[in-house]
Amino acid sequence: MKLALIVGTPDLLRASPQVILGGPDLEANVHKAAEWGYDGVELGLRDAARLDGRQIRSLLDRYRLGLAALCTGEVFGQDGLGIAGVPPEIAQAAEVRLRAIVDLATAFDSGRIVTIGRARGRLDPAKPQAAWDAAVAAFRRLADYAAPRGVRIALEPVNHYEVNFIMTTQDGIAMAQAVDRPNFGLMLDTYHMNIEDQNIYASLREARPYCWHIHIADNNRKWPGNAHIDFASIVGMLADLGYAGYLSAECQPWPDAETAGRETLHHMRRWVPRQDDLP
Repeated sequence: MKLALIVGTPDLLRASPQVILGGPDLEANVHKAAEWGYDGVELGLRDAARLDGRQIRSLLDRYRLGLAALCTGEVFGQDGLGIAGVPPEIAQAAEVRLRAIVDLATAFDSGRIVTIGRARGRLDPAKPQAAWDAAVAAFRRLADYAAPRGVRIALEPVNHYEVNFIMTTQDGIAMAQAVDRPNFGLMLDTYHMNIEDQNIYASLREARPYCWHIHIADNNRKWPGNAHIDFASIVGMLADLGYAGYLSAECQPWPDAETAGRETLHHMRRWVPRQDDLP
C-alpha cells in the first residue's frame, strides 16, 4: 500500500473544503506533498480542458511522486454537473466533462483511475428506477469510452447527507454488478463508510473484487488519528485482502494544511511504510 493526499488543481474555482492542499500553485503543493513524504498525489479537478496532462506528469516525475487517481467531486460541487436525475442537457455536459478527464488520465503511466462521487447526480424519488437505469447506462458509456484508453472508473458510495443514492458499500457493489464492465469498480472512503455501513470490515471483504482505490479521513472528516476510526485494523484487513493500492487522504485542512498533511502521514506510516523503507 502507498499513501497519497488530494491536491486541488488550478482549474478549481475555489478551494474544496475536503482538500488539504489547494490553490493556484500546483507545483508548490506537489513540492510540499513530496517534502512531507507522501508516495503520490490524487488530483482533485473540475475541468480537464484547462489542464495539461503532460506538464502535470512531468511535474510529478520531477518530485518522484506517483499519480493515485483523478477525483471528480468538484465537477458536481462547483459546476453542478451530474449524470442521473438531472435535466438532459446537464447530464450530457457531465458526460462530456468526465470523458475529458478520462482523456487527461491517458497522459500518465499509472493512476489511471477516474473516481465518480457526487457527479453521479441525484435520484428522483418520484422515479427511482428511472434514475438508477439512467446511471447504469451512463456509467456503461463512460466505462466503454475509458476501456480502450486503459482507464478505470471507480464509483464512490457517499453518505446520505451529500447524495440520495449509492450510499452504502453494498449499494456500490450493486451498481458495479449492474454496470458489468471490467474497468468499472469502486472507491471506498472510510469517512462515508463510518456513517453508512453496518460493519466497515465486512464491507471491505465484500467489496474486495471491486475496490481499486481508497480515501481516508477520520469520522469527523479530519486527519486520520484525531478521532475514533481504527486505521490499524483497517490497514491490517486490507493487507490480508491483498490490497496494494493507494490510501489517499481526503480530509479538512484542520487546523491548517501543514498540521493535517503531516499528522495524516505520521499516523498512517505506523502501518504503511514507504516502499524504500521495506526490508
